[in-house]
Amino acid sequence: MFSKIKGIAFLAVIAFIGYSLLFGGKSEQTADLGQVLDRTEFALTRYQGHLEQNGITQVAETEMAQFTGFYTEVLNAEPRFYDGTFGLSVMQDAKFLGYADANANGVQDEGEGDVFTVEIDEANNRLIATDMAGNSSGLRFSGTGFLAGVLIGNLIGRQRAAGITPASFNNRSVTPRSSYRAPSSARSGGPRMGK
Repeated sequence: MFSKIKGIAFLAVIAFIGYSLLFGGKSEQTADLGQVLDRTEFALTRYQGHLEQNGITQVAETEMAQFTGFYTEVLNAEPRFYDGTFGLSVMQDAKFLGYADANANGVQDEGEGDVFTVEIDEANNRLIATDMAGNSSGLRFSGTGFLAGVLIGNLIGRQRAAGITPASFNNRSVTPRSSYRAPSSARSGGPRMGK
């Protein structure tokens, strides 16, 4: 009887390993969410200044695409905090999705896995970065003009259209940026970029 149980357990382990290899999806390196938040803050602050300098009062798809391109450059800037290249896309619900862009073509191709998301929590004046394991870190942001800015207004409008309300983030378990420590599998990107 014991040998039958042992045999069944052995087959179950082999089946699990085989299934994981065939259907488990690509697992990407973990990103340092602290660096993601710092660089997001930097990109938003700089782009807000760009909009103000150029007198842009409405953000359409063209400006959103420009911002996404700039934000991607900031995420991939030196010092690097990820071994590969990030790609970035803005989703229908205004969530930014960072993915491993192995061929650096700006398109998430088959086999290029998700790495993190960034969301705007309007009610609590913060940015929330989440990795694919479900770990989240939040950064309060009260930069001049940020919350009233046209870029953020566009993103919040997208959230509302997708059914996301200001209270949607209230029950999220989020580690404050000041307490966040990157997991050992994440690469450190050096000092905070600042403004």
